[in-house]
Amino acid sequence: MPRSRTRSARNASTGGESARTINLDILPSLLGYNIRRAQIALWRDFTRSVAEGEVRPGVFSVLSLASSNPGIAQIDIANQLDIDKASVVALIDWLEEQGWVARKRSATDRRRHEISVTAAGQKAYKSLRREMIDHEKKFIARFTEAERKQLIALLQRLHA
Repeated sequence: MPRSRTRSARNASTGGESARTINLDILPSLLGYNIRRAQIALWRDFTRSVAEGEVRPGVFSVLSLASSNPGIAQIDIANQLDIDKASVVALIDWLEEQGWVARKRSATDRRRHEISVTAAGQKAYKSLRREMIDHEKKFIARFTEAERKQLIALLQRLHA
């Protein structure tokens, strides 16, 4: 397998003195490396494009689930997003501080907390959703519709 080489991104972006070629060895052929690089590109654009960096992707995901599933339990959010309970609590705490969600104990199971989106949260979600769609369009534009569907299906296969 031929070794991939690329100019150092740091040197290229900072105008550094060295135009040193970096041997990437097997990295370009690794699934995890390529997924991580893609995730970094998406993350960077997300922080520039969505809520001016004030809202993280996890917050958006929780707000999206709560908006689409009124009264969803915290544990169901954690399970759906595959994050631990402590992390989902921190995300919901932040959303609650913004006045975007309300948390209440379930009437049928006192161990469960149900999450509902407030009117302010619905307004914020509507705006964030538009920004998220615009953010995604920048990346989707690089693929045909068939390629986009295939990429999503392949990625879903990895986390199914």
